[in-house]
Amino acid sequence: MDTRLLRSFLAVVRTGGITAAAAELGFVQSTVTTHIQALERLTRTPLLDRHSGGVSPTHAGTLLAERARQILDLEDRMLAELTADAARPTGPVRLCAPESVCAYHLAPLLPVFRQRLPDVHLSLFPAATRTALTALEERRADLALLLEPSADTPQADAIDLGRIELSLVAPAACDLPRDRPITPAELATTGILLLEEGCAYSDDLAALMAAAGTPVAQPRFGGVETVKRCVAAGLGLALLPTVTVADELADGRLVRLRPPRLAEQRLWLLRPRSRWASPAVQAVRSLLAETVPVTAAS
Repeated sequence: MDTRLLRSFLAVVRTGGITAAAAELGFVQSTVTTHIQALERLTRTPLLDRHSGGVSPTHAGTLLAERARQILDLEDRMLAELTADAARPTGPVRLCAPESVCAYHLAPLLPVFRQRLPDVHLSLFPAATRTALTALEERRADLALLLEPSADTPQADAIDLGRIELSLVAPAACDLPRDRPITPAELATTGILLLEEGCAYSDDLAALMAAAGTPVAQPRFGGVETVKRCVAAGLGLALLPTVTVADELADGRLVRLRPPRLAEQRLWLLRPRSRWASPAVQAVRSLLAETVPVTAAS
């Protein structure tokens, strides 16, 4: 079997459409259609249900997608092992992580990665937890960093990289008390700015307020930098990783309040358990486990 057919099929399943898959793969639409038709002739069964919103896998298509990932994993491993320098870390590694982790923990480490792994091409993709887990499952990422209280998933091996400190920040002119935790009612009255759904600490804070009878009706924001500027402008409070607001706290643009009691947030490094890890992936994983805890604790 031509494994290009499987790669096209997985792209269709992942994106939900022939056109989107073709754009992702850099093919014309007819090429992807031809690949799917060839697979359906080979398997003698429909693999996709066509509907107005795109396509979705049939029962047979779901089974094929699972087996296709395994076959492509074996193909990648075989090609790597047959090269002359199979044991040397080389090639692409795709890593997804929360936006704040990419910007404040990983970006300062990239020169270290480049120096110690010169032949590894590391790509960073911002992603919340659900998106990151899906990317691992669908082979769009090799490693993922999650910011969660725990990371108990049977599909991946997880390394605990340590606690991430959070700060409840307010504009400099805020008159809320700083010697005790702010109550959900005070958060609701002042206004709380949350990151997009899927951000564990924002979701926890919203759930706490809802449980206290003060549900959050404010819109969600897509990035830490936007939220920081909105807080500084007096639009409300925000719970953010301390490392992301260190400069603003130091120069007085923001002040730090005591948040309600929430679950401790930790940084987890995940690798798919059933997928072969290339020497490059193993090297990046080891280097992350060695270097990121230093920045996470700072």
